[in-house]
Amino acid sequence: MLCVGFLEEVIFRGLLFTALAKDNVKSAIIISSVTFGIGHVINLFNGNGMDLVSNLCQIVFAISVGFLLVTIFYRGGSLIPCILVHSAINTLGTFADDADLTPEMHLLHLSILIVITVAYTLILTRTLPNRRLGRI
Repeated sequence: MLCVGFLEEVIFRGLLFTALAKDNVKSAIIISSVTFGIGHVINLFNGNGMDLVSNLCQIVFAISVGFLLVTIFYRGGSLIPCILVHSAINTLGTFADDADLTPEMHLLHLSILIVITVAYTLILTRTLPNRRLGRI
């Protein structure tokens, strides 16, 4: 779980966002976040038994987390907090017992997580220092 968080952060924030931000930061934020979320479609094909609705929920949540992580990276200038947050989300998600949730409860759970993630992203946007792309 630590390696996946590390690798995805290097790819989506360290390489993709950094390369795109040279031309247009807003586009880089959107593209890296959406690409990060859509990249989770692989879970439909990797044999973990995730159904379509659960996978779509994970993609939507991953897009919102992508915005959070790119905000942390862009404003803070380091991948280390992103790697730690990403690894924590992966680890906690592995131990979450949501197999017995109805589709409605799964959507409610997802909605709450997205609201919290978006709110926290907005808070960080207003409170983190504006260091921009420093060390990776």
